[in-house]
Amino acid sequence: MILFQNRLISLDYDPSTDVLSVDWPSVSAYDLLEVEQSLNTLVEYIRNYDVKRLLIDSTKAAISPELDMVKYQAIVTEFAYRLIKTRLRKSARIMHADLVRETISREIGEQVSKKANLTVENRNFANRAEALAWLTA
Repeated sequence: MILFQNRLISLDYDPSTDVLSVDWPSVSAYDLLEVEQSLNTLVEYIRNYDVKRLLIDSTKAAISPELDMVKYQAIVTEFAYRLIKTRLRKSARIMHADLVRETISREIGEQVSKKANLTVENRNFANRAEALAWLTA
């Protein structure tokens, strides 16, 4: 069931598996504030529905070359800090096919996890079926 949708994200929740799915938003310099608000909304739904499993689909997400990476990383770090205050246990991410884009995502993810001391178990997958299998195992 779709819980929330705006131009950046759509939150789809399956209560039978307790999996909340989100398409990770594409990010450009002009919409950082909206990205931050969307990630805050994601955390609120995780908290309100007491979600334990999150599926992040990064396959369509793009990062604009003119993006201020310091600001973006600060937003993602704050997202991680807010996740710590939920009961989320597992997060699976479907990787982007572009290896350059994926390298950037992994570097940001590792830095944020380390800085926020994120305790959520996280793994990356090539496709949705593998990610869902791991999340629901």
